[in-house]
Amino acid sequence: MGDLQIHKEPKKYDAVIVGSGAGGGMAAYVLAHAGLKVCLLEAGPMFDPKKDSNQLKNPWESPRRGAGTRFRPFGDFDGCYWGWEIDGEPYTHVGDTKWEWWRARMLGGRTNHWGRISLRFGPMDFKRKSIDGLGDDWPIGYEDVKPYYDQIDRMLGVFGTNEGLPNDPDGIFLPPPKPRLHELFIKNAGRRVGVPVIPSRLSILTKQINKERGACFFCAQCGRSCKVYGDFSASSCLIIPALETGNIDLVTNAMAREVLTDKDGLATGVSYINKEDMQEYQVSGRTVVLAASACESARLLLNSKSAR
Repeated sequence: MGDLQIHKEPKKYDAVIVGSGAGGGMAAYVLAHAGLKVCLLEAGPMFDPKKDSNQLKNPWESPRRGAGTRFRPFGDFDGCYWGWEIDGEPYTHVGDTKWEWWRARMLGGRTNHWGRISLRFGPMDFKRKSIDGLGDDWPIGYEDVKPYYDQIDRMLGVFGTNEGLPNDPDGIFLPPPKPRLHELFIKNAGRRVGVPVIPSRLSILTKQINKERGACFFCAQCGRSCKVYGDFSASSCLIIPALETGNIDLVTNAMAREVLTDKDGLATGVSYINKEDMQEYQVSGRTVVLAASACESARLLLNSKSAR
């Protein structure tokens, strides 16, 4: 009888993606532009920086004068919803450990909460065990992933300079901003002691790369999200453009509960709770992509254990 109260979406998708952050957003973008039909589940609300950002508000307009809350730990105007604690989503610590888990609940996930620092792994990063005996070597090397780094540089826009450093690979960079006075002091001091000082490498547009995104106008409020899409977030740079293909059905406020499987144990879809009406829904697809962050994806896998 209980199954009769589960709302089952009759449409079958090519892919069901859980999570709209860096991984889920990129998966949705690539699949939608390839012509595949995608259902994208996001546990939080819709968020479009062009409409929803507080980027240009004055500090004194903040109701709490910048003080944080559980919903926005970095203040009322911060670009990320939720943080270390989310109402209704507790987690436990082992013993006396105190590990804080930052979580976002909104379109774009935690790409709404990062410093836009966009560094490549260098050749030595893939071979640490061979170099210092720690950890394990990767089964791939830098040259295997370089084409994808190049693709991302072109697609999303990263500023920086090519310096020929051995473990900080060159890229396809936009020009960096001109250094400010204190940065020139640091650079000159570094030169005197033999320490190279180079511009940061950030996913911020110092010049326009397409008609959908504007260039940075140096308001210094990246943390509030960018109304002109001048920096990278999965919402502004991946999902919103992908929605224009007509190949994505976006379901917000959808808390994934379980990955559904067939008699052979293969994934067939996802069961989720609609946080607005608290009803359970099921959506099916040929492929399921779990991109809900490492811990949340692990939770879903544990929830998905069945008799099969």
